Amino acid sequence: MLDEQRSGRDLRNFVLPELGQLLKTGDPWEPYRVLDGRGRPVEPAALYLKELMARDSSPLTPRSYRMDLLRWFRFL
Repeated sequence: MLDEQRSGRDLRNFVLPELGQLLKTGDPWEPYRVLDGRGRPVEPAALYLKELMARDSSPLTPRSYRMDLLRWFRFL
């Protein structure tokens, strides 16, 4: 466990900015699109998720991955 006193970092009040969004498209091959803070598609995420859709996975997997990617891009 990290020693909070030694690190000098207090993350209790850290708030991740809510930039970007998931856009529901209605397209069965791209049901949701990850958008950046300016409303533009995040292309690396789109390419990865298209490949994911080509696999035989649960219908909930792509949406879950999109939510995770949105959180990651917000963090970046």
